[in-house]
Amino acid sequence: MNIPHHIAIIPDGNRRWARNKRIKPWIGHKYGAEVFKKILRAAFDLKISYLSFWGSSLDNLRKRSSLEIKFLLNLFKEKFAELLHNEDIHKHKVKINILGHWKKQFPKEVSAVMEEVIKATQNYNKFFLNFFIAYSGKAEMLRAIEEIIKKEKGNPAPKITSVLLKKHLFTKDLPPVDYLIRTGGEPHNSDGFMMWDVADAQLYFSNKLWPDFTGEDFKKAIKEYSRRRRRFGK
Repeated sequence: MNIPHHIAIIPDGNRRWARNKRIKPWIGHKYGAEVFKKILRAAFDLKISYLSFWGSSLDNLRKRSSLEIKFLLNLFKEKFAELLHNEDIHKHKVKINILGHWKKQFPKEVSAVMEEVIKATQNYNKFFLNFFIAYSGKAEMLRAIEEIIKKEKGNPAPKITSVLLKKHLFTKDLPPVDYLIRTGGEPHNSDGFMMWDVADAQLYFSNKLWPDFTGEDFKKAIKEYSRRRRRFGK
């Protein structure tokens, strides 16, 4: 079976799932975090080298209610503490990257746990698990352009190439995304998620809300990928 080298996931539908259950919308994030564990195990089974996961956007942390933001921050602290001691992470030598503006946005007691996870796995290189937190793809692109202007000064100005741009992205050390999976039944990208890296990605949209998405659903999506053929303009 043709397995994608790099999969990115937008886990949409936590809040709608919670509303359908008539519970507080933000409680859906807790159930969604449990689904993530199942998907991670399925990714290990399939030997997917790179798994990138949208955790939260900048807007999530700016526009949601204070109760929901507090809940999310506590959830991040709890779940990254669990990852720090997760046997599968250390058994499979999984390097964890956390990309975005979380260091500026999060209180120290939360960001410290996240930094500890990064440090504990920094020398692993068998699998790569990437979380995009307090992230905006549009902000990432603007930041990259600003860095090029600031750091690549010269006369004449440096030629803007794909290599130079990639060098200044959060994702500079990640390969292009082969497969983008989005749950929640809304077939679109969000806030330019990994816009440069998903340019040539295959897309897969599931009607299931994220807390209902299973390991079998994930494997079904991979089977769908393996049946597709890319022509890249040929």
